[in-house]
Amino acid sequence: MVDLAADWKSVSDRFHCTAGQVLGKYEFSTAQSMILTITTDACKGLENQVNYLEHVQSFVTLKSSRRGDVTLFLVSPMNTTSMILSKRPKDTESVDGFNKWPFMTTHMWAENARGTWKLVVVFDSEAPQQGVLFEWTLMLHGTQLSPYVGQKVNVTKRHPKLGVVKREHEEGVNFQFQQ
Repeated sequence: MVDLAADWKSVSDRFHCTAGQVLGKYEFSTAQSMILTITTDACKGLENQVNYLEHVQSFVTLKSSRRGDVTLFLVSPMNTTSMILSKRPKDTESVDGFNKWPFMTTHMWAENARGTWKLVVVFDSEAPQQGVLFEWTLMLHGTQLSPYVGQKVNVTKRHPKLGVVKREHEEGVNFQFQQ
């Protein structure tokens, strides 16, 4: 980060795009994890189009037998996986759950948001647990102009992700999650 900061230039204006929403009653348990998907064009063609991500939010509504054992992973179209909720041993809540709770990650910075996103819901528990997810809304925050304009990108082993993402945008390569 220090190497990159020496020559860093500010990025352009930030835009917000509601990429999609999943509504319903989706059950999950310690025996059966769950993967939900949202396919998005990142508001392509609209004034709030997002071409390069800065951060991503997942607003989640769910209830479970033990909230502290629920873990959430967000997987981008480029297959970047970010744990957006980890196990919390002291969180024994079983009534309120999460109500439109905003989870955020910056792990997908500068990636192309277009494609299929995955929300992976898992119980991290040896005891039997069960839950229901009612809502997942995906919100994209980013820029329309490349954050690489004027940036020196060193694609050595010290900064490989920045180089891969820059190349993906320049060449139009579309990476997909492998199941």
